[in-house]
Order: sequence, then C-alpha cells, then structure tokens
Amino acid sequence: MPIIVLTVLAQLICAYHVVKTGRDKYWIWLIIIAPGIGCAIYLITQVLPDAGNTRTAGTLKKGAVKILDPQRELREAHHAFDMVESTENRLRLADALMAMEKWDEAAPHVDTCLMGAHKHDPHILIRQAKIRFEQGHPDETVAILDLLQEKNPGFNSQDGHLLYSRGLAESGQVEAALGSYENLIGYATGEEARVRYGLLLKASGQPDAASQIFDEVAARLRRGTSYYRKSQKKWAAIAERARH
Repeated sequence: MPIIVLTVLAQLICAYHVVKTGRDKYWIWLIIIAPGIGCAIYLITQVLPDAGNTRTAGTLKKGAVKILDPQRELREAHHAFDMVESTENRLRLADALMAMEKWDEAAPHVDTCLMGAHKHDPHILIRQAKIRFEQGHPDETVAILDLLQEKNPGFNSQDGHLLYSRGLAESGQVEAALGSYENLIGYATGEEARVRYGLLLKASGQPDAASQIFDEVAARLRRGTSYYRKSQKKWAAIAERARH
C-alpha cells in the first residue's frame, strides 16, 4: 500500500509541475498511463536539466526522448527543411534519415549538398561514402574516400578510416584492407576497429595473428573502466565468440 501511495503522490507532483511550468500536456498522459517510468522520464528530461543544466542531464534527456519518441528528430528535420531548403537543413534531414537507416531517402540529399561550394567537403563526402556502403556498393565507398583524401590532404577521421577499411575488405581488396586496419588501430578509440581487424585476419587464414588481436581487446577491456567495458559490450562479445 505505501508504494501505491508514493506512486500516486509522485504522479500528482509531476502533473502539478507540468501545469505550473506550462509544459506540453502529453506529459500528463504519459505520467498517468506509465506511473513509474513516466514519472522517471519526466524527472530526467524536464526537472533535472532545469535544476542543473549539466551535460549529463542533457545526455539523459536526449536518450529518454529518443526512446520515447524515436521519430522526433526526423519530423523536426523535415519541418526545418520544408521551411528553409538550406544546405544545413538538408544535411540535418539526411542525418536524421541515416539514423533511421533510410539510406535510399538520404542519398539524394547528400548528393545535392555535394554540388557547388561543398563539392569536396570531407564531412559530406564521408556521409556519401557511408550511404554507398550501406547500399551495397563498397567499390564506390572506396572511390569516394580516395577522392576525399585527394581533395583534402591532411584531413583525418577515425570514422572515415574505419569505413575505408571496411570498403576495401568488402570489395575484395583484402591485403589493402589489412594494411588500412593496421594503421587504424594505432590510434582508434573503442574496440570496433580491432575486432573487425581480427575478424578479417581470421577470415584470411591468419588465426594466430587474429588471436593476438582478440587477446589485446580482452586486455584493454580488463584495464578499462566499468563505463568503457559497458560501452564496448557488443564488440567484447564478438571478440570472445571469435576466439573459440
């Protein structure tokens, strides 16, 4: 009974806060239909940011909003683009579509942004290369990233380098891909690049070299913080399976 009373009290307090601060009334609906999690989401996304306005609070808010309304950014990006068809708004829309894995819809927006003054913009070229890769065209991915390096000497991007390595591997250029991965793991943060390198070594008939990479991944995870281990859980599991 006390838990029920506390839950109802929390609902009333949150609902009162919604009305008092003039927030959207859909919060009241959420608080009512999902007593526990609804109040928690409201506190994390609405109350805590106002109280502290910290980066952590902002991150929690974004995460909760993404779970609660995963289409929100796409809707807002569409609205902004409908209002003003600027390069900035077009890229925002493309990013929102890519986040939803709508590669075919995102492609024409990115291609359009690469016209004129932004023809060789490295950040837009990386978007284009990513789309081509996800559409199943690794050769085009490699060609786009080669163009990026030609037109932007000295430009560095870990994401671009990883994508280039994957493009080489998927297009059958295994030796070149191995060399690219070897260079990448020298500075890459996270374990994805190392795990993908190990998997490619194993697939290309180099099990001992692959095992060495997977052992390195395991050692890095042991030395890492609990947050790091949690953030790399996916790649840790893949590496562990590949070792057996």
